[in-house]
Amino acid sequence: MPSPIPSARSRASVPATPAVRRRRVHYFSGFDPRGAGHYHRLFSQQGERPQPGGGRIVTGERQRAGERFHQWTVDWSPQDGVAGDVPATPVRTEQVFMSWDDIIRRHWSRQPLALLREFARVHVAMLRDVGLRRMHALRPTALLTALLPLLYLLATLLVGGFVAAAVAALPLTALGQTGLRTVATGVGLALVGMLVSIGAQAGLFWLMRIYHFTLCLGRGEVEGLDGRIREWVEHVIERQQADPVDEVVLAGHSVGTLVMVEAVDALMRDPRWQALQAGRRTGMLTLGQCYPALTLLPGAGAFREALLRLSRHPDLVWLDVSAAIDPMCFVRTAPLAGTELAPQAGPLPRQRAASFFQMYDPLHWAAIRRDKLQAHFLYLMTPDRAGNFDLFAMLYGPRPFEQQFADSRRR
Repeated sequence: MPSPIPSARSRASVPATPAVRRRRVHYFSGFDPRGAGHYHRLFSQQGERPQPGGGRIVTGERQRAGERFHQWTVDWSPQDGVAGDVPATPVRTEQVFMSWDDIIRRHWSRQPLALLREFARVHVAMLRDVGLRRMHALRPTALLTALLPLLYLLATLLVGGFVAAAVAALPLTALGQTGLRTVATGVGLALVGMLVSIGAQAGLFWLMRIYHFTLCLGRGEVEGLDGRIREWVEHVIERQQADPVDEVVLAGHSVGTLVMVEAVDALMRDPRWQALQAGRRTGMLTLGQCYPALTLLPGAGAFREALLRLSRHPDLVWLDVSAAIDPMCFVRTAPLAGTELAPQAGPLPRQRAASFFQMYDPLHWAAIRRDKLQAHFLYLMTPDRAGNFDLFAMLYGPRPFEQQFADSRRR
């Protein structure tokens, strides 16, 4: 059993947080092989949109920082009537992309036979190691999403077989029995291929790759990840040693919330970081997390213990944001829910359910609802209007992350 850790300090004991003028955000992407260039473009484009909370965002050019890292500046300035208690002071944020797309590409299978093997491994593990009932108890939608590739493949094979049988039953005597069977088989296979292609475009193979990678995480089969975690920790410490900023936030999306856990845990236990952060707390933001997909695996003991330590850490400010429309996340589910360590978990993370449906115009929202997998990326978008969550105001705006964390208690 892990050694006891003091519970998080109460809000009343936390001193007033000074205004933020400089911030550093270390960002962990989800399971996406496109890397830093794609995310720099995405954040730049979204930052150029009118910000519903007021202010203006200007994103700088992407620069390499050594072999593994990329970074760029994001400048927020007051504009368009920033109101209320929002300070009207400019803020510069250094965004650091915590690269691991090379590891992702090594697990991005493209060959049909490799995908079929991964398909089989995932569903055997779901039945044998996790259990459908346990997943259903935590979030039925997440279970349905996990089963979606299997259901789609079975439906595709059934439709292909039915069409082939229907063609074979046609009274086309001129073709002969052998020719008719050949035509029927060809039509069935063509239909199956077309449906598989449609499924791939809809993201079903992406889902399967995610689930297989999560299984590999739980079984310790991701080569190079331990070394990458050490590199991440060293980089966070070295950047703050070389160029101290007012606050540091580590943010992850989707599977990025899984790979960042042991990095944040190692960082918070490092004496150098503790000395650097004396008197200040470290921010952690997780978006669209899918922790139970990993914590329920028998081999993920070290991961569960790291989550337990983080849940009770007195110097961590951890906000977890999920959304009901997101079919992949476990909305408002505690990271250790359903595990033997759940009763020992501390008060972190503080959870917020993003009310995206209130933050988009009706026509825009109707289009979003038609593409549920794309809804998994809403956390990274600038909404049409203000609501209860705005990533760009949170990561780049003038309000301290710790203050936003404290405000989430009232939501």
